[in-house]
Amino acid sequence: MRFSVVVVSLLLAAMSPLSAQSFGPTPAAAAQREILEVREAAWRAFFTNDTTLFKRVVPDELMAMGWGGGPWQDREQTVASMKEFAASGMKLDQLHFPKNVFQQYGDAVILYTSFHLVLKGANGEVQETLGRGTEIFVRRNGRWIHTGWHLDTIGT
Repeated sequence: MRFSVVVVSLLLAAMSPLSAQSFGPTPAAAAQREILEVREAAWRAFFTNDTTLFKRVVPDELMAMGWGGGPWQDREQTVASMKEFAASGMKLDQLHFPKNVFQQYGDAVILYTSFHLVLKGANGEVQETLGRGTEIFVRRNGRWIHTGWHLDTIGT
């Protein structure tokens, strides 16, 4: 009897950390804030064609899969896409990230997210996009950088 009580106690103790961290290890609150700031900077830099800011937060080795299903892009190809977007005349009107889930593994963080953005054109046209993404961040030289993403749309 005493043996079974010990075994059950050990099993319950071993399982409790799993239920407390249902999505895995999360970064500290300060790291989460910094990552969200880097992510916000990368997205806004893309939509405003701010290549200086974009290159500050996104490294050369970027691996980007956009929601349009096109080819995978590196940083220079993504910068070219930024210029194409700017030439389209569309402007970012709204950008929201309603849900964020973090997983940290050493100096790498995976951010699972949902996004909602609204673009407006010079002639008043509006494009609304709802989507989700998996974004990767790495801590390098004391700061977080945005090394990759995979986005898809879930509606408009």
